[in-house]
Amino acid sequence: MNRKTALIAIAGAFAALGILAALVGPSCGNVKSVERIARATDLYSKGDIDDAFNAVESEFASGFKGCTLDELRYDDEVESKFLDEMLAHEQKGKGDLIVVLSEFTTDWRAADEGFSPNDRYEGWQWILTRPSQDAPWKVVDWGY
Repeated sequence: MNRKTALIAIAGAFAALGILAALVGPSCGNVKSVERIARATDLYSKGDIDDAFNAVESEFASGFKGCTLDELRYDDEVESKFLDEMLAHEQKGKGDLIVVLSEFTTDWRAADEGFSPNDRYEGWQWILTRPSQDAPWKVVDWGY
């Protein structure tokens, strides 16, 4: 095998690896282009909501293989929908609770995570808590 043939073989191998990597894609959730819809409310400031969004994005990115997070939402409408749940939680003395809504899409790899492949999930809820206003939000549950 001459030098030219060896270089062509090596270049072909790298090209094949590149194509394979592109087909398989990342092994975690994609949060690269999330639309954030957030407005301060009576309960939470825009900063509080952004911190909750950051926690959701971190959780999504660490799992949710084959899924792309498209939107996170928290506003007056979301707050009023889940206000009873939030107030009941606060009355138990456990600190703050916030419910964030999301939309995400799946590809063929999402079946490994229990999702329907090539589908869109809307109104997916993320429940986060924190013991005090100075503490970070922690995702404690998600789903419908």
